[in-house]
Amino acid sequence: MSNPIPLDDTFYRLPSSERYEHVIKLVKKGSSVWTLADTEGCLIIDLGSDKVLPIWPTEALAVAWGEKDYTGFNSLEINAVDWAEKWLPGMQGDGFSVGIAPNFAGECIVASAEEHAADLIR
Repeated sequence: MSNPIPLDDTFYRLPSSERYEHVIKLVKKGSSVWTLADTEGCLIIDLGSDKVLPIWPTEALAVAWGEKDYTGFNSLEINAVDWAEKWLPGMQGDGFSVGIAPNFAGECIVASAEEHAADLIR
């Protein structure tokens, strides 16, 4: 299967809604999502009203995003089944949201874990 996501910054230039839909389609097909983690755990961005776990559809996109501000973090793969069956229910219980494929300016759709899970089964 060829990777439909270009490795340059073209993906980041897509509107947030298109990046979101792209991730939903890939996860529905069984693709993993990627986030960033260090020895303390996953990167959670505090937006005041939301605590957000950023995810991306490829390791390269996650690593590229983290290189600027999160140098101590490494990529972490989460397979699609674990994402839907373990991570999202756990995040819902903890009150965390999901930031789907933020671009370099930090722009992305932020969805509650519950909303994101619902989008995966629609």
